[in-house]
This record gives sequence, C-alpha cells and structure tokens, in this order.
Amino acid sequence: MNPSFSLRKTSCLCFLGLSILSISVHNNFALIPIPISIYRMKNDKCPTNVHVGSKYADRGTKINKTLPLRAKTSSDTVESVNIVEKYFDAWNRRDMAAAVDCFTDNCSYEDTQYAGAFQGREELRKHLYRVSSALPKSFKFIIDDTAVDNKKKKIGVQWHVENNGKPLPFTRGCSFYQLNQEGVLISSGFDVPEPAPFKPGGVGLNLLSFASKLIEEPVRAIPTLCWILYIYIVFFSNGILPGADALQLDPNTWKEVLDLSINFFLVAPLLKLPFSPVVHPMLEGVFNFLLAWAALFVGFLSDDREDKPNTLPMLPIVVGMQLLTSAFYLPYLASRTSESSDPAVVVYKEDLSPIHATLGESRIIPPVLGMVGISSIVWFFLGRQDQFGSGFTERLDSFSTILSTDRLTSSFLVDLVIFGLFQGWLVSDDMKRRGISKEMDIFQSFARFVPFFGLVAYFSFRPELPSKNQ
Repeated sequence: MNPSFSLRKTSCLCFLGLSILSISVHNNFALIPIPISIYRMKNDKCPTNVHVGSKYADRGTKINKTLPLRAKTSSDTVESVNIVEKYFDAWNRRDMAAAVDCFTDNCSYEDTQYAGAFQGREELRKHLYRVSSALPKSFKFIIDDTAVDNKKKKIGVQWHVENNGKPLPFTRGCSFYQLNQEGVLISSGFDVPEPAPFKPGGVGLNLLSFASKLIEEPVRAIPTLCWILYIYIVFFSNGILPGADALQLDPNTWKEVLDLSINFFLVAPLLKLPFSPVVHPMLEGVFNFLLAWAALFVGFLSDDREDKPNTLPMLPIVVGMQLLTSAFYLPYLASRTSESSDPAVVVYKEDLSPIHATLGESRIIPPVLGMVGISSIVWFFLGRQDQFGSGFTERLDSFSTILSTDRLTSSFLVDLVIFGLFQGWLVSDDMKRRGISKEMDIFQSFARFVPFFGLVAYFSFRPELPSKNQ
C-alpha cells in the first residue's frame, strides 16, 4: 500500500537500512542486494555515497558493511530526495496533478498488486485519480527511510500508512524509483508489498473504495441496505410481492416485458403502429413514467469525471436504469465519490467528456422527458378507453387484478417509491459544482422533494457549468 497504488493492508519484508537494492534501468526493476555502510545519523553528519534519511536518524545507529559512500550535502542528493518527497506530499494532499508532474512523460510504474505496469503519464494520471478516490483523506503515507544512490540516480523508500496520525497495522511497504538523467523527475517506479497469491488489482481497489467511503459517510449504509432488500424482495422472495420470483422464469413475465418495451415511451400506441401490442394502459403509464424518471438522471453525468472517478461510471448506470431501474441506481449512490467540499475547486464544462457534456448539460432533454412523464400520466387515466373502459373505477379494478398477481407490475411501484426517496441525493453535489449559493435552498428543496417534476424543473433552469474559455 503506497501513495500510488498498493491497496491491501499488507506488511512488507524490507531490508532498507540494512542493504540497498541495485535496480536495473529497464521497465522493471531487478532487485539485487549490495553490501554497504549505512550511518543512521543526522543528515548533516552522513559521510556516505548513499544517503539514508530515517525516523531513527538521531539515534546514531551504525550498521557495518562495506562500500564507500558520499556525503548527503551534494545538491543532486537533495534534488533526488525532494522529488520523491514532493510526490508523497502531493499524494497526501490528494493533488494528483502535482503528483503526476513528478514523473517523466514516458514513465513506467509497476505495482505488484496489479498484473502489469502503468505506462506513460496519461495511464498513471487516470489510475492515481481512481486510487485517490478510494482512500479516505485521513490516510497519509509517511516516509520512514530513504536511500539514494546518487551515481545511478535511484531512490529506495520505506513507508507506512497513518490514519489521523495513528499508524495502521500491516500497512508498511517499500518503493523504488529510477530518476531521469537530470535527476529531477521520476522515470520509473516499483512497489513491493507483501507477495499475494493473486493479483487483487481493480477488485481490491473497488472493495477498499466502498469500505472507506462507508466509514467516512455512514449514511451510505441506507442505499446499500435498500439495495440488498430490493434485490431479495423483487427478484428472489416468495410471499412478499405477488407472482413468481425471477428464478422461475415465468414466460408470461417475459412476454409482458417484451410488450412494454415495444410500446416504449408510448410511441407505437400513439402512432397506432400495427405491431404495437395491447397492454393495460395503467401499466403502460406506470412503466413509461418510471423510465422517463430513470432517464432524467442523465442530468447528473457531471458527477462522473476524470478527476472524480466513481467505482461505477454514471453513463452505464443511467443506461442500466432503463432495464433494472433501482438495481443500478442504489449501488451507484452507495459507492460514488462525493464532490469536494473545497470552495476553491471549480468544475468546468471542459472537464466532462464530450458525451457527458452533450447529454448531461442539455437544455432539451429535461423538458422532453417531462412531456413523456405528463403523457404517461394522461395515458394512465385516459388511454385505450375503447378496450379498457372510460370509467376510472372500472380501469382501476382491472389494473388491481394485474397488480395482485404480477411481480413485474408490483416491482414498478416499488421503484417509484425508491426514486421518490432518493432522487435528491445527487442534487446537493450538483449545486456545489455550479456554485449555487445556500440562499437558493428553496430551489434545492424543490428539486429534492418534488417527485419527478422537481427534477425536471431543476435540470431546465439550473446554472450552466462555467467554461474555461469564458
């Protein structure tokens, strides 16, 4: 677990301070111990060719080995140590832009928790942002020892992790850095945690990310618990909701899904297309109102950016909500990265990908979906009168019969309740991104607590994200 990638709390067998490892100048490092003489003393008293900075430096501990060393006072040693310290400092401040600036453009970084090395600044930058969002800001990486080979421009670092100033168990590790020829930037790095029987990689990162966010914000337990209950009740329970569970693969359910999908957004029945199946209008109204509501969350695409990555990307979540609604939305709420509370942080439109900016910042999509929602309500009360009657009581009775026997229909009502409860969870962060002041709390309240139409109005009239070109 190091400032760049190590994610498991593992202990590392480190001999830094007893030997310095000679490291090859290729993409990966070959670790070869070399006997040396190390003085763990104050920096200005270290007459060596290899500098060792340590939390034990003032103890004057000497380990006798053999190899002539040079004084630490040379400027290249100071520069070498400084660039690594700058990297650690930037990481602890979660300033990933400054952290990436410590590396060369064609850098290579290998973490043994992952199957391969990260090549180039771009790959490294994306990964650093992802990893930084997975760890609590209270986690700091503390340098215990540094060993510098000035001639070969190599640095070894022993570190551990602290949480709010207290060391965490099993979080020690070593990192080895190769500098460029000038000795001012890191050209490659290699992390050495305790060997693992498998490479946890992204899976370990996602689990750690969720756990750390849950610890920092216990309120995330609410959508997490709701999701677990939702999956069990809607898909696997018997006796809680009417109808057969998902494991029984009822053919009538799949036919119902197909018929509703063909009449998506009521286009086929309104145009009286010949292939449009006949479905109860109240069921069609509920179904299409729910999908319009799910599609409306496209307005929150700015919640997922390169500098604020989420465990679950927002765009696929919105697409998945058209299929399984709350089964996608609730885990996104539980695992997403919260917006920075620093008022100095500005989110620009250019920070979004082109598709996120086009769809998420559109002024057209919200009112169009609002019209679909209104049409669905009208269809619920007035659609297909020639087939299902014009009286509300008559239509409601037939719909109640479906509701009492059909799992799919009852699950739609469950989704409507969940959307009503959780539609406002993303509003506060969206207002923060746009610099909307607290004086507009009534605007926020309307968006959060007025089901569907409050969100339509918010997306239609909220301020745009600023542009870097303005």
